[in-house]
Amino acid sequence: MLAPEIAWAGPRDEMKAAYDAALTQANNLEYDAALNILNTAISGAEGAGNGQDPVLASLYMLRAALTFSAEGHGAASKILADLQRAVGLNYYVVVPMEMRSDDIAAYMQQARQASGASAPQAITLTEPVEACGAPLHFEVLLSVPDGGQAALYWRKAGSESEFIGAEMPAFSNVAEVDIPAAEHGDNNIEYFIYAFDAAMNPAANLGLQDQPLVLEQSCTEDTPNEAEPTVEDEPKKPRGPSSLPRVWINLGVGTGFGIAGLGGGTAENTYRQFFPAGSQVYGPAESGCAIARWVAGPREVQDVPGAELIQAFDSFGAPGTTAAMMDAYNAEECAEHHPVSTGFAMAPFHIAPELSFRVGKRVSLGVYGRLQVVTGASMFRDDPGKDLTSSFAQDVRNPTPVGVKQTTKFTWAVGAKFKYFLGKETSKFRPFVGAFAGGGAARLRVNMGFANDRNGNSVPDDLEVGADTDLTGAGCYPVWPYNGACTGDQTDPASDTNLAASVTATANSANRVDVARIGPFFFGALVGFNYQIVKNFALFGELHVGGWLPSDSSMLIDITVGPAITF
Repeated sequence: MLAPEIAWAGPRDEMKAAYDAALTQANNLEYDAALNILNTAISGAEGAGNGQDPVLASLYMLRAALTFSAEGHGAASKILADLQRAVGLNYYVVVPMEMRSDDIAAYMQQARQASGASAPQAITLTEPVEACGAPLHFEVLLSVPDGGQAALYWRKAGSESEFIGAEMPAFSNVAEVDIPAAEHGDNNIEYFIYAFDAAMNPAANLGLQDQPLVLEQSCTEDTPNEAEPTVEDEPKKPRGPSSLPRVWINLGVGTGFGIAGLGGGTAENTYRQFFPAGSQVYGPAESGCAIARWVAGPREVQDVPGAELIQAFDSFGAPGTTAAMMDAYNAEECAEHHPVSTGFAMAPFHIAPELSFRVGKRVSLGVYGRLQVVTGASMFRDDPGKDLTSSFAQDVRNPTPVGVKQTTKFTWAVGAKFKYFLGKETSKFRPFVGAFAGGGAARLRVNMGFANDRNGNSVPDDLEVGADTDLTGAGCYPVWPYNGACTGDQTDPASDTNLAASVTATANSANRVDVARIGPFFFGALVGFNYQIVKNFALFGELHVGGWLPSDSSMLIDITVGPAITF
């Protein structure tokens, strides 16, 4: 059943109304009624002198789509004729979702090729004309994806005030807006236009905030005076376009360096070493500590029971020294780790995942992790997995001890970040400053300055000696495990003195490299940048300067760069 004819006068609003009415009929499968509306509207627009209006393209396009729905490929010539007329008026005229198909897309492609026209710019501006005493009309054709919008930003030429933002409602891809005469006041106008995609990310622009376009108006003096807008009439100034995403998923990698040894820092995996070959006196306290550490293995020294310690002194210490070692034994002192010299130290490599959200025009908040996957440590010790008898024979008294490589604990930290973005809102490159805080640990690579202790006697392998003077500076006291170094013929190749000399001679010359653990809390300041390459992909870089405290205090400077997925 046909709908009654409607007389369309041809102005743009009536063309839009005809389009909406025809589309409604088409959705109800009333194709004849829809075509009748379109035919009447097209004839009225052409007859009223609106044949070059880009809005008319939507009517031709919809008529072609309805013709295909009603008649199929048999009406190809009519379909192509309407589509060629449509793309001639508006190259990127939008096909409504209800009418889209592969066939219509193919017809659109043929029509564009047959028209001989080339694709216009992302934003095609219909040059505005001066409007003395009347509204200023701005109109653009958009080529942004479906769901896009446009906005006009304007101010009076020469003004230092902020640009006023005005949404440009779009029909198909024709976006337009009027500036009331009372607001532009017949003045010259500076303006720029931005197109946004469906996610409100900037997709294209004409002009920039610091390089606006200018519309000059040569209005005569007898034009109506500029109306002073009342407080109630002042237009609300929308926020300008922002190049910042709403969400960042960052995956950073980086390196860092800090100051080790602040506040009496110590090496995490190295007991305080003994140096009997130097000026240090080696006696019962030192030999007792060496045996206790060896017996403890992966345990804490304080956890070794007294009975187990006495048995080890009797079984593996120098004969007749058990009582003296027990009298001199102090578990807390024996558990001390070697101090590290104050100075710069590396934190070689970390991974830093981050999830951040923009909570304001220039502000983001987020959470992140710091996973230090490389510490740079190089440490060897006796094998703690062996029983004491096997270890004593195979590691402790080995003339060429090999030992086993020690590993550091997994190093992680988590924190929160605040960032304040600087620069122009429309720029892809946005520097920022901010702050961070959190908890966890970091580890600094420290060169201990002496060789590894592969035989587990708390003496660096390249500084082994068989015996030292006793506590009075005279006599002889055996350095453990060289229990026979003060008795018998020490010129014998099998003597303990020669055993110690063999360990020294075959020792690896590379210094022991341990780590200094810092934390467990941290805070600091950061600077960085975000470079938005495309809509959903960016690059970022950050420099963190933080303090780590309280028990193991230090300063740590991290440099992190990487890609970001953005929304």
